Amino acid sequence: MPPATYKPDESVTTTENSIKIAEELVGDKMLGPDDEKSKKKYAPTPKYHLATPDEEEEDTKETRRSVKTVEKMQKTRFWINAREKKDYDKAVAEGKISDAELEFRESKDQDIGQDQAEVAAKAEEAKAEAKAAAEKKVAESKLSKEEKKLAEAKEAAADAAAQADEGLPPELAPALSQRHSWNVRI
Repeated sequence: MPPATYKPDESVTTTENSIKIAEELVGDKMLGPDDEKSKKKYAPTPKYHLATPDEEEEDTKETRRSVKTVEKMQKTRFWINAREKKDYDKAVAEGKISDAELEFRESKDQDIGQDQAEVAAKAEEAKAEAKAAAEKKVAESKLSKEEKKLAEAKEAAADAAAQADEGLPPELAPALSQRHSWNVRI
């Protein structure tokens, strides 16, 4: 039996001939779909941003709370896929899930399936950050008080220097701001 021969369809042959003619006219080779240069040019890699709970809209939060309410009423969890359920069951077996969550007593905004050790670590980190921010604010307020005192001292020194220039004793000389207002009126 003779070997099978491949003969492309007429439309394929027409397309290949059109490409050859176009390449001759342009003087350059057409890039194929697997060429690295065309992959970079025409297939940019998408960049995905995973939203954090802080970025959620209020409607999304309300939907999540509604689902949680139904879960508590029916004493069952709803899963998006089998992998999520499997991961949750594994975390339960390892003892990473709190008793409150297992008994459907978690708060309305608490995420399901969080490792309690990680939650505690994040809470401690948040407390430390809040404490550092409070200490920084206190330090800034002390600094601003010192800056005010320094500015008042500079003003007083400038007033004393101006009074000395006029030759008046300090108790008889008007304040510098009053002198300026007198000068404006004259």
